[in-house]
Amino acid sequence: MHSSFRTPAWFYFALAFAITWVFWLFPILASHGILQLGQTAQLACLFAGSFGPFVSAFIAVYRDGGGPAVREFAGRSLRYRMGPMYFLAAMLLAPVAAGLSMVWLASHGGPPFAFGVALSHFPLLYVELFFFGGSVNEEFGWAYAIDRLGERQHLLRAAAVLGVIWGCWHIPLFFITGLTQSFLPFWAFLIFTIALRVVIVWGYASNRKSILVALLFHTASNFAFNLFAVVDRTPKHDERGFIGFGLIMLVIASWVALSARCYRQAPPDSVAAID
Repeated sequence: MHSSFRTPAWFYFALAFAITWVFWLFPILASHGILQLGQTAQLACLFAGSFGPFVSAFIAVYRDGGGPAVREFAGRSLRYRMGPMYFLAAMLLAPVAAGLSMVWLASHGGPPFAFGVALSHFPLLYVELFFFGGSVNEEFGWAYAIDRLGERQHLLRAAAVLGVIWGCWHIPLFFITGLTQSFLPFWAFLIFTIALRVVIVWGYASNRKSILVALLFHTASNFAFNLFAVVDRTPKHDERGFIGFGLIMLVIASWVALSARCYRQAPPDSVAAID
């Protein structure tokens, strides 16, 4: 099977991780008192590092096909035509899953069910998260990654592998005091990233590789963390809300994996062999 990729996959992943982890190293050192770094500088490093996948993807795409490839790749973020089912899933699946987890938690000794954001703040918060909360920073990179991983293996397996890689990409954040990941068990976070990535890839692959769909899914996921207190930052450190969130997403991802057309198709190598 002929490949349109000239950049080795390992180069993309190595570059994405290197850019991110180098920038994130400074807040880690500051968090543990090894380096003196102001709060603004730490946030700047965190924000710059989050663009590792984005920058690496465009470097790889340019190496693969020059300017035309870059324009085609960037243009996928404007592919707004998607089925109503995919749009609703992208906007609602993660928030509903988080809400169900918090309803369960409230009935099992947790805090009363409540929204953490006023309804009037929903639009602005969503826009902020879309552009500055990790969606744009990451999803161009993970779109390139799934194209590479899905080139020679079954798409479902590629999505699960990317979910693991995505989870591991966040590892430095677990060592920075006060960040969301520092309150979470890594195993549960990994379940969450695998499940969410399977769902995101379903939307992406089912809509002509629309990066916009992936951006919407990612933003809604981050929105859910703001909408509900699934991460307990109190001294009680109750992890059940997030674990429940992750498990509900896993159930959703399992259903998608079993029913989605894109995941029932034969692996690329099998198609090539038939041809």
